[in-house]
Amino acid sequence: MKMNLHSSDFLLRPDRPPPPPNQTSDLLCRDASGDPVVSLCTGTDDLIQGYLFKRSRRKTKTWKRGWYTLKNNQLIYRKSHKEPPLVLFEDLRLCAAKCFEQTERRFCFQLLSVHKSCVLQADSQQGMKLWLEALQGNIDLELQHTQEPALSHTSKVPPGDTPLAGALGVPGNQSCCDCGEPDPRWASINLGITVCIECSGIHRSLGVHLSKVRSLTLDSWEPEQLKLLSLLGNDAINRIYEATCSEQGTNKPHPHSPRAEKEMWIRDKYVEKRFVEKRHSEDVERGTEEAGHALYKGALLGDVVAMAAALSQGAEVNRRQPEEENRTPLMAAAIGGSLPACDYLLNNGANVNHRDQAGRGALHTAVTRGHTGQVCLLLKRGANQYAADERGQDPLAIAVETAHADIVTLLRMARMNEEMRDSEGVFGALGDDETFQDIFRDFSNMASNQPDRLNRRHFRRGEEREEEERE
Repeated sequence: MKMNLHSSDFLLRPDRPPPPPNQTSDLLCRDASGDPVVSLCTGTDDLIQGYLFKRSRRKTKTWKRGWYTLKNNQLIYRKSHKEPPLVLFEDLRLCAAKCFEQTERRFCFQLLSVHKSCVLQADSQQGMKLWLEALQGNIDLELQHTQEPALSHTSKVPPGDTPLAGALGVPGNQSCCDCGEPDPRWASINLGITVCIECSGIHRSLGVHLSKVRSLTLDSWEPEQLKLLSLLGNDAINRIYEATCSEQGTNKPHPHSPRAEKEMWIRDKYVEKRFVEKRHSEDVERGTEEAGHALYKGALLGDVVAMAAALSQGAEVNRRQPEEENRTPLMAAAIGGSLPACDYLLNNGANVNHRDQAGRGALHTAVTRGHTGQVCLLLKRGANQYAADERGQDPLAIAVETAHADIVTLLRMARMNEEMRDSEGVFGALGDDETFQDIFRDFSNMASNQPDRLNRRHFRRGEEREEEERE
């Protein structure tokens, strides 16, 4: 059967002029009865349509034939011509299409999203190839159309940089951390790794307390999150979570391993922490205490790899250190001044408003030390700027006393934003003021990419008093 190369090329090259209006489809395949099996559509919103078999997700694994259409970035199917069309995949940008060989049937391919997977069977090798080309071409095209405008108008990363480029630029991140699938498009922001779409779905099933999954192509990313991903990455995390894998004789799954095998591996790796090198202490409580000290020290020094190792060994992210005035690791990060350390702890469940024995929280500490980037991050994460320490001073009073001009600006902007939202009642719940968002975005970018620009800037106390009098 001869393939219509012009039609296939037009499908994957939308920059070409469309065919004449009366040409609505190019019939490529018919079955033995003469019914169309696959046809590429030109001149309509349908990119490709035809019969496919779909494998049931039930234990019986039965196969049912239906009429499928790729249209408007969705995969739609009908069980019969009498029934209304149903959307099988709502947004194909969040999907991946690939061959599927884990079945006795031929010509099978799989469509994966974070939430579900679907195995489909074409009637021939040519039909399977056409469907894969159409699906993959549509996904790539839609990503190009949505990603570039989003970066120019709403992105929170510097112009010219993308989350995908930044993430895949880290050695080891070019393949999935858990199965080795090349070109991953997803990441776990609290683990600091990149994963493929199938493994991302498994990570999502673990719960956000273990893995927070985000798309590298569709979701917005804060600059500090990308910075953290560049400091951790797949190689560093695998040295921690796969440290004893070879000793135990366990084989890591590969891209074509069954999903059940990948799921078991990921749960053993991150939930059971089966391959993490244990501390030498035989006493579990003692081992947890040692890990807690290591986490606190790592936060103080800004060593996020050491912090990741400590958490893998059982450190409690909000554990107080009695010998350190009951400070938590987040307060230690605020003392040390490391923005990635602060972000790593917050991503892994650190309480932003815990306070030490003097009534100071991480925000008080960051303000006192003049760490502008951390102040910005803590405010974005919900730090209480009205909390007073044992001296009765809130963070703004401390900033004015120590004459940190940029920090005073941030705190006043945050306070003004809260007051505006409260005054607007139900409309205030719609979001933050645009000026507030712009200022905080600028500070976040500088803190992550140009920290030297945030060197401590003072104002004269006389100027502050004059400004207060004018107000």
